Amino acid sequence: MTDGSPRSGGEPSVTERELRQRLDILATFNEVVADVNEIIVDAAGREDIERQVCERLVRTGELRFAWVGVVDETTGDVEPTAWAGVEDGYLDEIDVSVSAERPEGNGPVGRAVRSNAVQATQSVADDPAFGAFREPALERGYRSAASVPLVYDDARYGVLTMYAEHERAFTAELAEPISNLGHAVAHGIDTRVRRERERELERREQAFSRIVENIEEYALFRLDASGRVESWNRGAAAIKGYDTEEILGKHIETFYTDEDAEAGLPERLLDRARTEGRVENEGWRVRADGTRFWASVTITALTDDAGEVIGFAKVTRDMTDRKRRERQLDAVFNSTFQHIGLVDPDGTVLRVNDAALEFVDADRDDIVGRRAWETPWWRGHDERVADLRADLDRAADGEFVRHEVEIDRDDTGRPVVIDFSVTPVHDDEGEVSFLVLEGHDITARKERERALRREQERLEFVNRIIRHNLLNGLNVVGARADIVEDFVDGPGVTHLETIQGRVREMTELVGTMRTFMKVIVERESHEFRPRRIDEAVGHAAESLRRESDAASVAVGRLPEISVVADDLLDEVVEHLLKNAVQHNDKPNPAVEVEVAAGDDAVELRVSDNGPGVPDEEKHRIVDQRIEDLSNPGNGFGLFLVREIVESYGGAVGIEDNDRGGATFVVTLPRA
Repeated sequence: MTDGSPRSGGEPSVTERELRQRLDILATFNEVVADVNEIIVDAAGREDIERQVCERLVRTGELRFAWVGVVDETTGDVEPTAWAGVEDGYLDEIDVSVSAERPEGNGPVGRAVRSNAVQATQSVADDPAFGAFREPALERGYRSAASVPLVYDDARYGVLTMYAEHERAFTAELAEPISNLGHAVAHGIDTRVRRERERELERREQAFSRIVENIEEYALFRLDASGRVESWNRGAAAIKGYDTEEILGKHIETFYTDEDAEAGLPERLLDRARTEGRVENEGWRVRADGTRFWASVTITALTDDAGEVIGFAKVTRDMTDRKRRERQLDAVFNSTFQHIGLVDPDGTVLRVNDAALEFVDADRDDIVGRRAWETPWWRGHDERVADLRADLDRAADGEFVRHEVEIDRDDTGRPVVIDFSVTPVHDDEGEVSFLVLEGHDITARKERERALRREQERLEFVNRIIRHNLLNGLNVVGARADIVEDFVDGPGVTHLETIQGRVREMTELVGTMRTFMKVIVERESHEFRPRRIDEAVGHAAESLRRESDAASVAVGRLPEISVVADDLLDEVVEHLLKNAVQHNDKPNPAVEVEVAAGDDAVELRVSDNGPGVPDEEKHRIVDQRIEDLSNPGNGFGLFLVREIVESYGGAVGIEDNDRGGATFVVTLPRA
């Protein structure tokens, strides 16, 4: 009917049906409130209370779903802890917050927590504030909702939220019953939490008492309000040497040196504990036998409910061994010329050694406790400070950092080059606990390097003159001498041959000089590569056979292996083979070449049948310096061989052989 007359057949009106539903929900709330005390008694813990309350709410069928959540005080998110009813993944699909700035914080849950009062949504479909949760709620048949904060004596334990399958289920007249429900549940949780805390406190107190009585590493005892000993444990007896009977009632000044007792240190520490609640101190203390030990002491004031000091708890630890280690560390820390500092991962300076302080003429007290970039080594230079802060950030993440940095010195006005590094030190859990900053003054070394580079530039200039001017001049002289040969006869032939011979010698010497200059100039920047030793030996042997008809060259089996070298390897082998012939006194010089390979090195052996080398000469030949050469043609080739081989990381030696001659042994790193 549409005229408002009663419905036929006794069918209830919409108003009557809604009223009946609200009465049923009200009865459910009242029943749950009545059952809470029983739930509290039987529950295993807080989580069990929350779960049973949710189950009890949906059991009658008037509520479709109920859940309890707790607020993360850091993020403001509400995390579900218990639920019952038709959930179907709803809690996984939604994010709930108590922040008014977030859309998910304006539903009934967020409003209830912020207002500390019951908040209801009469129509999930129509309430704009329910927008963030509307679709997931309607899909599961939730038509109205209500949230109540769980608060008892200013302690917030979370929020309870309920959903009904019809609209307007939580009208204004239900606000008070719902609030009573929330209060009852919060009271039950509070009772359980307090009971668990009391049990845990009692358990800890019992465990602590047993520990205090038996612990031997620390002296743990109580003092009365005036500072006299009231209790004594095994650790106190072991560290201080007093039995319980002889120390009870004695004032704590008994444990202090005469100097500290006369200066009033014990009373000052007690006064600080009274006013500040706790005081820490380190210093020398005296045992019963009169010996001293270094102690770390903590005194904590004990108060009654009114806040009056009724005594003190005193903890003393024997730190004598640590003090000794610290002194040893200080001795090492300050005995090095390295600049060393220890800093927290946030950059706060913890320690700094004497060398670093002397470098900037600073006092330790002015440095420790400040950020590293605010200290005299760095401040005043924005780019340098930015680089240091970046270095510390990288090291705090576990990375070792090292590079060169220029530091200004006030006393000279000239920058100093420092080899600077930051080393992270990790604790047992793998976390970076502090950073070690090290600096070494390498200004002199850098100046030497600059001077060396300058010398190399000069040598390169000389090398260019030798390569172009001198060699070209010799080539011209040699060519003209060959032309003159057709016009010379008689006594002039001898002079011409002398000229031609000297030109060849000088040309060969220039080639050797070019090789030597290349070794010197390119040593620092040159990169080596694998070179086949068998190919270098083969080329050198063929060259010697072409140049000397009288000499014989025997080459043993050559393994196809590579060594660390460059193009100058050919020069090395050629010089060794020519040396074996040039310094041979036999009419038919014989040279034998062998190659042996090891795991890490390759040995090249060049033997001759010449006069050999006396033992007293072997060392001089191998170790001769440039100033030992009387002229570039006397031993210069072997000097060059050694320079090249040593640049490869190898070595040269001389041995006797069975034929009475000498064997030159060259060891090269295997590639």
